[in-house]
Amino acid sequence: LASERQQLAELGYSEGVIRTLSASRKAATHRSYSATWRTFAKWCRTKELDPMRGGMDQVLAFLQEGLEKGLSANTIKRQASAIASIRGAGGRELLTSHPHIRRFLKGAVALRPPVVHRFPSWRLNLVLRALMSRPFEPLATCPLKEMSYKVLFLVAITSARRVSELGALSADEHLCLFHNDRVVLRLDPAFVPKINSVFHRTEELVLPAFFPNPGNQQERDLHSLDVKRALAFYLDRTKAFRKTDSLFVSFSKGKLGEKVSTSTLSRWIRECIRLAYQQSGCTPPEGVMAHSVRGAATSVAYR
Repeated sequence: LASERQQLAELGYSEGVIRTLSASRKAATHRSYSATWRTFAKWCRTKELDPMRGGMDQVLAFLQEGLEKGLSANTIKRQASAIASIRGAGGRELLTSHPHIRRFLKGAVALRPPVVHRFPSWRLNLVLRALMSRPFEPLATCPLKEMSYKVLFLVAITSARRVSELGALSADEHLCLFHNDRVVLRLDPAFVPKINSVFHRTEELVLPAFFPNPGNQQERDLHSLDVKRALAFYLDRTKAFRKTDSLFVSFSKGKLGEKVSTSTLSRWIRECIRLAYQQSGCTPPEGVMAHSVRGAATSVAYR
């Protein structure tokens, strides 16, 4: 954020201090704030206003326009935080502490209350049943795309972890450990989780085997949902073209074997659910969110 860095430099801060201050935000926050500031600056230019020195009426007008366009209250709050952070970098009082901004944000929540998703819009049992058959089985011969979808979904549903954490899992032999009755996954040591504590950075994902020694057909069918089995097949299939230690790699021709982004992992989860519905002869639900897998996992665990 050039505007923010310029203000901090004008206060006499060294380049090292500015870098440390910038490191207080995660990369995703930097991208979000940069996008918001560009939108705000463009809006100001169309009205011949200075984005750095405009009054409270200017900021409120911008936020109100976004609210009238249908932006959620949470998005409006993020916009206010981004503008306040950049404009306040020069030592001025933060906009978000102004009583009118605080009242406006409270009013935005009242006018556009957040939607509460108490239950996923998709059926977990339906998806799991679909994962037990073609095109997701047999793992030895199924397409790499469907295998990737299945393995990611099984890891997501058994671990109940954020997509950002799934993207930080590693295939390194010291971070992906197979035991007789479980597989243990560890985060890349360089990864900074949302809650940056020693506990959250070193916590292991211990995923137990599922019917490891099936004794009948039903158990053999259920064993096809064994995350340890699925990971073993996946690592064996991808080892020949891997270009990274990241656990999940791209199956696209142009990026084969490369690390995939968290947005791609989210899309894989959504595609897995959509494909499972199609294979079951059902209409895929709309508005499926990858994050809903965490909710489904914890709901089942609670029951």
